[in-house]
Amino acid sequence: MKTSLAVWPVTQLGDINALVTLSGPARAVISFGIVLLIGGLIANWRPAAVNRAVARTVDDSPVAIVYGLAAFGLAVFFGGYLLTQVTQLGSDVVTLAGLVVVVTVVVVLASYGYLVVGSYLTEIEGRRRIWHGVVIGATLSAIPWVILSATFGLAVWVLLAAVGLGSPTRYWFHGARTVESEAQR
Repeated sequence: MKTSLAVWPVTQLGDINALVTLSGPARAVISFGIVLLIGGLIANWRPAAVNRAVARTVDDSPVAIVYGLAAFGLAVFFGGYLLTQVTQLGSDVVTLAGLVVVVTVVVVLASYGYLVVGSYLTEIEGRRRIWHGVVIGATLSAIPWVILSATFGLAVWVLLAAVGLGSPTRYWFHGARTVESEAQR
């Protein structure tokens, strides 16, 4: 049976065994590099948004982590829906593009979360330094992959990112609800 060249990347990227069969240090290096790159881009593009997110994370309740997990849940839910729809089209290239979009959204969310956590940790030692926070966040993102198995590493990786993502997500979700709008109800 002859398979097309376009099928190969889809089966490789869509195969969860490819992630599982990588060694822990290899997954850690990939995570470090991706979070460092995307976190650096976010820090360069929106430093004020990062500072606001760190301030909200410091001031907000620890329960806001649930909002960070909800952000990942929504990304996976809508990403799964997108992938279901694009696979109906029957084109491997479109399926690959949909998979790349879903993975990119999840990785950008995680990188933002790690950037916020890393920037907060720099504030403990003195003033907040976003660029140091990028490196600290990338380092934190690599640790679960080295210490834990692939499944538990992924769970802890998402949980740590949800810590930094929770308060900004909570604020975004409830941003339109002001004291005045609630008083009119």
